Amino acid sequence: MKVLIAIDSFKGSISSIEGSKAISLGIQDIYADAKIESLPLADGGEGTVEALVLAVGGELVKAEVKGPLNIITTAEYGILHDGKTAVRDINTRLHVDGTIVDQ
Repeated sequence: MKVLIAIDSFKGSISSIEGSKAISLGIQDIYADAKIESLPLADGGEGTVEALVLAVGGELVKAEVKGPLNIITTAEYGILHDGKTAVRDINTRLHVDGTIVDQ
């Protein structure tokens, strides 16, 4: 049996990659010989960088950045396989108190 898992994230609870892994484990419990492929999806919001980096190759990078009140926080972006293209989720913004908020 061949199975393709292609889901988006469940906002605020689980990423498409984590959800795909959980679904894959459930399928493997019942169909041990199943050939499972996961293709994480994203709609441009939460999880887009992670899904894009996984799909085309590259790496996720975390960096310390200063927010609008000079508060240091951690931001994440992706560098794609070409080593020249950076991507980040547009829906993530820095709140005035320095916390990261998903929109």
